[in-house]
Amino acid sequence: MDACSTSEHRLGKDSPSSKLLYAKDLPIYKDWVERYYNEIAMMAPINEHDMNAMLAEESRQHAHEFNTNVSLHELFKYAVKYQEQLIIALDEDEFARKAKLAAKLRQTMLIMNSDNNVLFNV
Repeated sequence: MDACSTSEHRLGKDSPSSKLLYAKDLPIYKDWVERYYNEIAMMAPINEHDMNAMLAEESRQHAHEFNTNVSLHELFKYAVKYQEQLIIALDEDEFARKAKLAAKLRQTMLIMNSDNNVLFNV
């Protein structure tokens, strides 16, 4: 994480051992990260059709590795944890308001919570 940070790192006696262990390697990693992002910035932009085709192919190639239910459960845990912030952000966003996404999130939360209650009370 420190290699991706733009702030300067000051190590001291209270620094975690992991930071102390890799402190001498950090400049090398920072150079790698900087080069990586510079190379991305210099790449030609990809059009939406090509991007969608590439993502569809990646999805097809890795379909057997991806567990949709686990992913949805992780997203739901995140949504529950940050429910208020998500609803506020959706209410403030013009496009989200037009699509009534905050109401849809609330409805999804109610459904998921009632399903969980049914499952856990059996």
